[in-house]
Amino acid sequence: MKVVKDFWKKMQENIYVQHFFILAGMGFSLLILDVMLRYFSNQYVLAYRFTHASPLFFSISWIFLFIFICYLLPKKGRMVLYTIITVSFNILTLAQILHMMVLNRFFGLSDLFLVGEGNDYFGFALKKIDGFTILLIGVSMLTMFFTLVLMKKAKEFSRNTIYYSLVLSLGIVLFSSFRYFAIDRLGEAVTEIGWEQAYNVKNIYLDFNNQSKNMEVAGLYEQTFRNSYLFVKNYFNVEKDEIHQELDEYFAKQDVHDSIENKMTGTFKGKNLIFVLMESIDSWLVQEDIMPTLVKLEKEGWNFTNRYAPTFGGGQTVNSEFAANTGLYAVDNSKAIYNFDSNYYPYSVANQFLNMGYQVDSVHANTAKFYNRSNFHKALGYSNHYALSDMKELDPSYDYFLDTSMVKNDQVFDLIVKDEPFMTFITTYSAHLPYDDENPNCGKDLYGYHESTKERTCIYNLAHDTDEFLRILIEKLKDAGKLEDTVLVLFTDHYMYGYSDTEEIQKKKGVDNLDLIQNVPFVIWSNSIKHKEIRTIMDTADIPPTLLNLFGITYPVNYFVGTDVFSDEHENYVYFSKNSFYDGKMYYNGKQKVKDKDKEKIQNTLKDIQEKMNLNEKIVLSNYFEYLNKK
Repeated sequence: MKVVKDFWKKMQENIYVQHFFILAGMGFSLLILDVMLRYFSNQYVLAYRFTHASPLFFSISWIFLFIFICYLLPKKGRMVLYTIITVSFNILTLAQILHMMVLNRFFGLSDLFLVGEGNDYFGFALKKIDGFTILLIGVSMLTMFFTLVLMKKAKEFSRNTIYYSLVLSLGIVLFSSFRYFAIDRLGEAVTEIGWEQAYNVKNIYLDFNNQSKNMEVAGLYEQTFRNSYLFVKNYFNVEKDEIHQELDEYFAKQDVHDSIENKMTGTFKGKNLIFVLMESIDSWLVQEDIMPTLVKLEKEGWNFTNRYAPTFGGGQTVNSEFAANTGLYAVDNSKAIYNFDSNYYPYSVANQFLNMGYQVDSVHANTAKFYNRSNFHKALGYSNHYALSDMKELDPSYDYFLDTSMVKNDQVFDLIVKDEPFMTFITTYSAHLPYDDENPNCGKDLYGYHESTKERTCIYNLAHDTDEFLRILIEKLKDAGKLEDTVLVLFTDHYMYGYSDTEEIQKKKGVDNLDLIQNVPFVIWSNSIKHKEIRTIMDTADIPPTLLNLFGITYPVNYFVGTDVFSDEHENYVYFSKNSFYDGKMYYNGKQKVKDKDKEKIQNTLKDIQEKMNLNEKIVLSNYFEYLNKK
């Protein structure tokens, strides 16, 4: 005890000892957030181990900058600024951990535009907080508290010109030095587009278009500030002319051609299309006692059993919505995809059907401002977007957030089904999270399901409502004399990530990771076709070229990253945002050892993936099709 008392007495007397412990406390409270967040991320990403030097040096550089900015202020201002910085990054760390737990990726600044979706799963996400997260935030905040106590009691240095000069000089030197060490330790970039780019840490840092990899390569603070800088830069200053030139040169080297006929071309030519995105209808829900209609449609129609819904950019539903309409994916380093509403998408499903003389409309229960659908869907080619929550003329007694309301109400049914040739895109809602008391429809005994948990009871009731929507839709199409001439195309936006037991879903699907869990339904049904089980590997971006071919619509093959499933040009693999892929036999994510005989195949596949991702990003960011149209 005497040693402790003597030490405390010396510390009270020695201003340098006092401020050494203050600096140590400030640094530790911030550094632990970065190190442990990267340790946490390794179980999901593993692009760059948390023990590597570069992200640590990046974080140290920013922490030194924070500290020396604080020391330019008087004591009270220093305490306030340090508190703001530490609390803000604790909140950010918590948000990043929960985002990864729920959506299997970290987020960037563009994801803040998706707060509407975030509000829906906020309560669910909070339930994911575990002991690790509580301990991490607790240690950081407790350290901050003791550091603030020391700050309050510590003596102050004389604040004169020498003091300010020394603080500024030290801050600049330490910040610059550690940044130099961080960048140097990243090594050399790969200049040619190829498979190496996907795993080269310098390329990951330079491109900075995958927030999960960015976190591991750059650390919490660099990821936050570099991402914000690039977001602002790309938002206001995309070098479109340069990108257009790059794309012109790229396509000049390709075999640019229109789609080639195959045995499935024109199968549905002249028929109507009802194109349905089924919110959260996961494959494990497609059971006779929960979704008998969808089971029936799978058995009678074409059931694509190996369709995956990978997510790129922010917002899983809008990502799939965009991909299923354009054959492209959302991008991850700029504004949310629905804010690209001034882009020109001439080859979208809607625009192609519009060109064929169809009436093309979209319908959804939510308000038009959600995901900017009123403007975004018009950009995608739809003549009208009917946001049912905004339509005052509709019967207010209907709950349009239940899918069955759309077909029980004759006014809404008339928006879906027209007399002239029509193509209608419907986004269902019933099975949207949350699956607890925050969802008013969970408290209703809709269809008599009473399972072992309230959550599962809610899910079964909501999934069955979507199934009832399909049953009634088919029944009313038959009554209207439209069934013979109408094709139903049904696809799910994403796996049911709102269900709390992800491991149970993995077990039901027989997978062990959050990429392959994205295997979700895709069904094409018409009463004029015979049943087929189609086991070809495909993803959401493959849907548009497949549909266009089936309806006999010619399209430029090279302007899609997806391909027609029935074409000889279709690649039998699906790729995910972390440059992992699955070809039906092999799942590769860069972590596992591979046999020598597989190395060349892996390298070629990764090269193709990198090329697709670069092409996709440049087309979207530069509004390339508008440039081509003017050209």
